[in-house]
Amino acid sequence: MRSFRVLLVWCVVALAACSAPARGTEPEIGPVPTVAPGAELRLPVEDYLVTDEQGVEIAAARVLLITACLRRFGVEYTVPLPVAQPFGPRSLTERRYGITDAGLAELHGYGMGPRDPALRPAPVKPELDATGQNALTGQGQSVLAGQAVPEGGCAGDADRVLDRDLPAGADPQLGQRLQFESFEAGRQDSRVRAAVAAWSACMAEAGHHYADPLAVAGDPAFIGDVTPTQLATAATDIDCKVRTNLVGVWFTVESAYQRARIEKDPDAFAKAKDANAARLRAARHVPR
Repeated sequence: MRSFRVLLVWCVVALAACSAPARGTEPEIGPVPTVAPGAELRLPVEDYLVTDEQGVEIAAARVLLITACLRRFGVEYTVPLPVAQPFGPRSLTERRYGITDAGLAELHGYGMGPRDPALRPAPVKPELDATGQNALTGQGQSVLAGQAVPEGGCAGDADRVLDRDLPAGADPQLGQRLQFESFEAGRQDSRVRAAVAAWSACMAEAGHHYADPLAVAGDPAFIGDVTPTQLATAATDIDCKVRTNLVGVWFTVESAYQRARIEKDPDAFAKAKDANAARLRAARHVPR
């Protein structure tokens, strides 16, 4: 593993050298904490996102509003209310930087076992005739069953009910956009690239050649039944993440990008947070 150790030393030096912003674009990060496998991490942007449970509440309220609206036009809309389901990552960060749960990897490699998103039941899509589609979307006749069809149909009407108390100028999607933008910014950051290079070298020493953790997680060879090769690769993956502290570096860098963006426009993010709270309050007032 000597070549890995040499590259790791180089990457550590590069990481220290890159602590100051490169060309004024990379935020300062300070000390990088050592992150243990499977550690629970929380990104700054999560203050501006609804939780999965809150998202389910809002989605269920929207279905109820649409159902009640369609009934006014004589349209029956039978859809099970959304419920929280035990599939996929349990948090925003669980697989954001690749696999980190050694216990899960030991059993399922890059899969998620009983939490595999592929096991999620397909959503029920009710069949609507032309009148129902007209009432749902607002596309078609402006009057049905003697009543005016709301703008955007019953779907648009439901959204207006949920959004009625949003602060003026609020953008409820601001947090969602930031979490995607910050992830990409983190991937391109020189400090993350140095840590990824160290991880890749560690993997190569064990005979696994991947550019980054996302490449190995998406390897088509690991689709289907879990094989001994997949289990061995996953174990090495997590070990290399520990040895390089890749998750600690990546999380710290991405958090810095998020904080910088939030601090640049605090009013917009405060409104986004208030908007999420307003939508949740509105959802909880929808008759069940």
